[in-house]
Amino acid sequence: MEKLRNLAQPIMGKLGGWVNELAAPMPVKVIEEPEGLRAQFGQFIPQSLMVGKCVRAVSGIRAALTLADLGYVTECAALLRMVSDFCTEIRAVGAALHLGDEAPSEVRTFVEQYFVERARSADELAAQERIRYVSREALVKAQGRLAEDSFASDKARVWGQEVQKARRFLNMTFDAYVHGASETALELYNPATRRFMVGGDTTTGQRREHADMVYLKLHEVVTALEITASCTAHEAVYSATREARRSLDAAGASAKSAFAQ
Repeated sequence: MEKLRNLAQPIMGKLGGWVNELAAPMPVKVIEEPEGLRAQFGQFIPQSLMVGKCVRAVSGIRAALTLADLGYVTECAALLRMVSDFCTEIRAVGAALHLGDEAPSEVRTFVEQYFVERARSADELAAQERIRYVSREALVKAQGRLAEDSFASDKARVWGQEVQKARRFLNMTFDAYVHGASETALELYNPATRRFMVGGDTTTGQRREHADMVYLKLHEVVTALEITASCTAHEAVYSATREARRSLDAAGASAKSAFAQ
């Protein structure tokens, strides 16, 4: 795990630069409204969605590390679940773009819904027809179908199914933090004081463990940036993130094994 920590810390420091390089060519309009200024993507295209999701993934994982360092371990885990969702969405849209053909209907609808403006008042929301948003599970299934169409061998298909199965299990684990499952509240119970540590976990071990969870999740974020750079033809960021992702591959494999024990 120490090797991964030493590798991950400088990469964490580069995430903000990479995401802003990806965002720089994307036109953003600044709209003046009575309530103040509001920014809006200038192009309602899949690549804009991917960059927007990268912004949230990078901001989220950096915040998760800060929360881990401060001892807010359950909040750290909840944020990591959100980060994982953003990366899943980026992969699904990126997979569709790489094929070059018409994207699956789930992906097309997901992109359209991303740019729909939210209601500005309770009355406006009440007057609108209810929107049934595309679920992430639907995106995962669409991505799986794209992978099956792309891979000719049964071995590759089985490998893809195993990856999806493992990802669902990990998401289920993080879901407990998002929904406030009982075991997540009890993680904050200190038997020595018989009190809940709502001001941050005071145990060094828990803080270190959740910081390691952030570093393990970093691979997913870097991969999402790499996919986005590929889809936006940003060669500099693509090369940098590919190199970072490859360096995390080996370190992450041994770290995950040790982390699970």
